Amino acid sequence: MLKVLLIILGIFLICFASFIYVLVHERRTLWAGMTFTASLFTFALLILISLMDLTDIYSKNHPWLISVFLLILILALAIIVGTVLVLIGMLIFNGIKIILKEGNHWTNYLSLGLGILFILILFIYPNFGHFYVNDWVTYVYAFILLTTLYFIYIMIMYTFTAWINLVNPKNTDLNYIVVLGAVLLNGSEVSPLLGARIKRGIEIMKKNPGSKLIMSGGQGNNESIPEGVAMAKFAEKLGVPKNKIIIEDKSKTTYENIMFSHKLMGPNSKFCLVTNSYHVYRALVLAKNQGFKCIGYGAKTKWYFTLNAFIREFIAYVVITKRLQASIVGIIFILCSLAAIIDNVL
Repeated sequence: MLKVLLIILGIFLICFASFIYVLVHERRTLWAGMTFTASLFTFALLILISLMDLTDIYSKNHPWLISVFLLILILALAIIVGTVLVLIGMLIFNGIKIILKEGNHWTNYLSLGLGILFILILFIYPNFGHFYVNDWVTYVYAFILLTTLYFIYIMIMYTFTAWINLVNPKNTDLNYIVVLGAVLLNGSEVSPLLGARIKRGIEIMKKNPGSKLIMSGGQGNNESIPEGVAMAKFAEKLGVPKNKIIIEDKSKTTYENIMFSHKLMGPNSKFCLVTNSYHVYRALVLAKNQGFKCIGYGAKTKWYFTLNAFIREFIAYVVITKRLQASIVGIIFILCSLAAIIDNVL
C-alpha cells in the first residue's frame, strides 16, 4: 500500500507542477484546465488511499473507523451523483427560463438541449441500448456516445480553463483596457449587458494609474452609430475624461475588436480585454491566435443568461479549433468502424 501511495503522490506532484508551469507560461490553453483537474483527481485519490491505509492499520483496535470510511465513500458518491442531477436540473430550468424571457431563437435552446442530451446518455440509452447488441446500430450508438463524452470532457476542461483565466491577482501595470462592444439597444443606446462591461472596464482603469480605455465596436446593420462611440458617451456620463478614452469603431467581430484595438496601442503595451465572464476565454484564445499576450476580466451577467451564453461560447470555441476537433472525431469514427467490421467478420 505504501508503494501505491508513493506512486500516487509522485503523479500528483507531477500534475501540480505541470499546472503551475502552465499558469506561469501560458494559461490560455486547455492544458490549464486539464492539469488542474488532473491535480484535483490525483489529490482526491491520494486522500482516499491514505484513508484506506489508515483504516487497515487501525481498524483492528478501532472497528468504528471502517464505518467512518464507508460513510466518507457514500458521501463522496452522493456529492458526485447530486452534482450531476443538479447540473441537469439547472440546464433544463435555465433553458426553459431563457426561452420564456429571451424568445424563440435557436441559441436559446442550447441549455435545454444539453440537459436533455445528458438525460438520454445517462438514463435512457443505458436502459434501452441492450436491444441493439451485436448489430451495426450498436456501433452507431457507440460513435455518438463516445463523441458526446469527448465533447463533454472538452467542455469541462474549457469551463475550468475559463474560470482560471478570470483570476488576475495584482495586475496593476496595464496600459490599455479594451472593452469589447455588443449590440446597441434601439440602434444607439448601451444595453445593460454592454453597460456592465464598460463599468467593469472603468473599475480596472482606476486600479491602473495612467491607463486608457479603448472602446471597441463598429456599426452594425441595425445601429445608427458605431458601438465604440456609444460606449465612449456612456463612459463620459460615468465621469471618465475624454482624454482617457480611445474609440475603435471599425470592428465587426471579436477577432477584429482585438486586432484593430491593438493597432491603436503604443509599442510593447500591456493590455487586458473586458467582456462578460462567459465570453472572456474565447476572446483570450482569439488574442492568443493573433500572437498578443494579454489577460481578461469578466463583467457580471444575469444568471439565467450566463449558462446558455457559456454553452454558445463553447460551441464558438469548437468552431475556432475545428480542425483539431474534426481530427479527434475522425479517430473515434475509424475506431468504431474497425470494431464493427471485426465484430461482423468474426
